[in-house]
Amino acid sequence: MHSTVRSAVVALLLPAAAYAEGPVVRLKSITQDGAEAIVAAAKKAAAGMESPIYKPAKVKMHVHVLNREGTLMAATQAQGAWPGSDDIATRKARTSWLFKLPTRALGELSRPELAAKGPLYGIEGSNQGLITFPGGLPLTTANGDVVGSIGVSGDTVDMDEAVAKAGADALKSLKNAIIEVPSISRSGAEAIVAAARAKANALESPIYKGSKTKMHVYVIGIEGAPLAATQEDGAWTGSGDIALRKAKTALLFKLPTRKIGELSRPDVKGPLYGIEYSNNGLITFPGGLPLYDEAGNTLGAIGVSGDTVDMDEQVAQAGVDALKKLLSEKKSATKAE
Repeated sequence: MHSTVRSAVVALLLPAAAYAEGPVVRLKSITQDGAEAIVAAAKKAAAGMESPIYKPAKVKMHVHVLNREGTLMAATQAQGAWPGSDDIATRKARTSWLFKLPTRALGELSRPELAAKGPLYGIEGSNQGLITFPGGLPLTTANGDVVGSIGVSGDTVDMDEAVAKAGADALKSLKNAIIEVPSISRSGAEAIVAAARAKANALESPIYKGSKTKMHVYVIGIEGAPLAATQEDGAWTGSGDIALRKAKTALLFKLPTRKIGELSRPDVKGPLYGIEYSNNGLITFPGGLPLYDEAGNTLGAIGVSGDTVDMDEQVAQAGVDALKKLLSEKKSATKAE
C-alpha cells in the first residue's frame, strides 16, 4: 500500500488528539519588500561587472525572485538583455525553489558525460522543465530556513551565479524581509484525507449502483505538493490526475473549483472564459476547495474526484469541515493551557 494511502487509513483509526504536530505549521517566506531589495542588490552587482560577452559593456541580466510558495515576488530586466533569458531566469529560480538547492549542484548531479551518467541524469525533463546550470540559488536565512529563491540569466553561467549570490547575500543584512505564513501540516492533511474518505465510504454512488463512491482524495500545502492522499480500490485511474488538479486549481486561485467554473462558463463567455488553459491545465468543475484557517489565511487545498461532481464536492467539504474541527480543538486546547 502506498505510504500516503496507508497514513490516511491509519488516520481513520486515530482521534484528533493523536496529531501532536497540530493541523498547521508556520513556514518562513520572503516579503515583497525583501524580494525587491534582493533584486536591487543583484542589479547593483550586475551593473559593476564587465561582460565577457557584451564587450566592453556591462552584463545584461534578467533577475527573478520567488517566495516560499513559488510565486514571483520581484523581477528586473536590463535594457538589451536576451529575451530568451527571461524564461531561463524564472526556471532557474523555480528549480532552486523546487529542490532547495543551487542549480549548479543539480547540474553536477545530472551530468551526462559521467560514466554513471550522474545519479540525477535526466532530471531536467521533470517538473515541466528545469534548468540545471548555474544561476539559481535558494534564499536562506541565517538559521538555514529556505524562504524563496533567486534566478539570474543573461551572461555566462558564472556571471549569472555571481549576480544571484549578491542577491542571496543581501538577504542576510535585510530587516523585516521575512514573514511567517501558515500551511496545513502533514498530520493535518492526513486527518482531512481520513475524514473525506470516511464521508466517501458513507455515500451511495449514483454511478456504481449498489456500491459506495470510489474516490481519489488529495490534500496539498501552500507550496502545492501533496501532503496526503488516498485512492479507493476500483476508482477510475484518470481521477487521480483530476483530483490533484482540482486541489491545485483551488490553491492557485483560493476559490472553490465550482466558483471558477461558474466564472468561466463558455455558454455565457464568463469573465474567466478559457482560464482552464493556464497554469499547465486547471480543473474548473466542482470537487476542489481551498483550506482556510480561522483568520482566512489559505493553508492549502483539497481535491476529490471519482463520482459525480456534486458527490466529489460533498467529500471535499467533509475534509474542510474536519479541518475546522481540528482548528477549534487546537484553539480550545491552547486556551486550556
